[in-house]
Amino acid sequence: MIIKRSLFLLLASFGVLVNTKAQLSTNEEPVSFDSGLKLTADSRYQIPTVTMPMLDMAKIEAEDKEDEEYDMPPRFGYSHKVDYNLNNSGIWRELPNGDRLWQLNVVCPGALSVNFCYDKFWIPEGGKFFVYTTDRKHHIGAFTSKNNKGDRENIRGFATGLLYGNDVTLEYYQPRSVSEDAIISIDYVVHGYRYINIGDRYLGSSGSCHVNVNCDEGQHWQNEKKSVALIVCNGERWCTGSLINTTDLGQKPYLLTANHCLLYNSGNNNPDLYYYTFFWNYEAPGCDNISIEPSYYSTSGARIVAKQGDPDFAMLRLTEDPKGLSSYTPFYLGWDCSGESGSPGVCIHHPLGDIKKISTVASQPESSYLSNYNTSSNGLYWRVYWKATPHGHGTTEQGSSGSALLNGMHRVVGILKRGDDNCDNLTAPCWNCKFNVSWTGYNTNDIHQRLNCWLDSIGTNQQTLDGLLPVSTTYTINTNDSLYCNILITNSGQLTVQSNVYMNGNSDVIVESGGKLIINGGKLSNANLVLKPGSSLQIINDGIIETRNGFVAPVGVFVDIGNGRIL
Repeated sequence: MIIKRSLFLLLASFGVLVNTKAQLSTNEEPVSFDSGLKLTADSRYQIPTVTMPMLDMAKIEAEDKEDEEYDMPPRFGYSHKVDYNLNNSGIWRELPNGDRLWQLNVVCPGALSVNFCYDKFWIPEGGKFFVYTTDRKHHIGAFTSKNNKGDRENIRGFATGLLYGNDVTLEYYQPRSVSEDAIISIDYVVHGYRYINIGDRYLGSSGSCHVNVNCDEGQHWQNEKKSVALIVCNGERWCTGSLINTTDLGQKPYLLTANHCLLYNSGNNNPDLYYYTFFWNYEAPGCDNISIEPSYYSTSGARIVAKQGDPDFAMLRLTEDPKGLSSYTPFYLGWDCSGESGSPGVCIHHPLGDIKKISTVASQPESSYLSNYNTSSNGLYWRVYWKATPHGHGTTEQGSSGSALLNGMHRVVGILKRGDDNCDNLTAPCWNCKFNVSWTGYNTNDIHQRLNCWLDSIGTNQQTLDGLLPVSTTYTINTNDSLYCNILITNSGQLTVQSNVYMNGNSDVIVESGGKLIINGGKLSNANLVLKPGSSLQIINDGIIETRNGFVAPVGVFVDIGNGRIL
């Protein structure tokens, strides 16, 4: 799991075509698709075409062979360095209603796919940017001001998703009412020379011993799995990261991973990861492996807020917030910075960039130095062994790096560094940077080398925090489970409990003004209800709430007990 050499270039890569619409966008057709505009009939505005050079496949195959010898995940595309923008390339036209449209056609001879990286990307409010195959069969966008990573005075980069084909059009639409010009500068054109879902390091590439997260072994970790993302860069499925909770329950898009997953950024002062992509919900729907890429979501871009090389940890703030994705509810992991490992738990990860897997810890983690088989109470790492479970014997592999080690209370106690374990060496250990060491950065005063300044910015000094499940739409719990998390029902959220749910630890159920909690025939046990004025509580169909600290309904809370009980 250690990266063997640095890469000279970072490029974005996204999933297969059917999934690119899951990127943060408005999911609408390009403006030029409107037949009423009759744009294709106007010969004055033939779209300029730029053609990339043919690939030197002998050279590329030699480079890929070298990558394979270093045990690195293979790339799927070659990057052409370019300098195209709205001023030096393409064509502008004025539409009959006074709106303006810019278009550029890009051809990569023989390419299986094309995608783009931008060193400058800023869209004014009201502007829309699209990318589509020139035959109009597939498109992504619109990308809008919500995709900006900075402001007009501090413009940052961006990346758009992969489209299958070799002939692609870029289009920017500027309504007449928008006075500010967009800034869109294409830095790289990525020529895909093999499909992202083939080869020996992608979907289905991990060892046969691994256990899918939706097998029975993952039944009680269904919330935690929603925190986990596959990290992608340079056309490679690279590492694993996890969203993590903060003491203010602010749903900040902080992603915990390993420092060595940052490639060459771990060795310089550039905190921006413009071309990193994060895949969410990349998993099999059931316990069986799959041969076709699953549906998933993606966000783009991140900024490093804290990192160290040894101990090996990094925390990123995502520039596109996954809670803005349609139909996806992210989860934020709880943590334990006490220095105790706690009872055995699990690791949820993407070995070799494969679909999400779960590995089960065999015994209480042991304190150790890196690669040291002897225990040491002041070691920086937890040494972990895995055990066989009904559906396999999960371990870790390349791509698992950066995943969170969770204890039996579902809290992070470590971050995966490396290991000797794999499906051919089931009894070998792996090493995880201790969370309490990364909490203080091994006693450094630099806030960018420690986690506590970011995860406990309000200064509670607490040693443990449960996870956070934010409910901002309609959400239902219909499976009996023990939850190790706070539940926050926002002013637009509605949570229905239809099963027996036990709240572990000291977690709260917080219902904000406008939010609604419905107990519909189920039982919510050991719950500490925090009801805000303007919130609603409804108990129907013999539903039961068993409160931990008594029931208090502040003035302004709407309580309806149609047929149920509060204990």
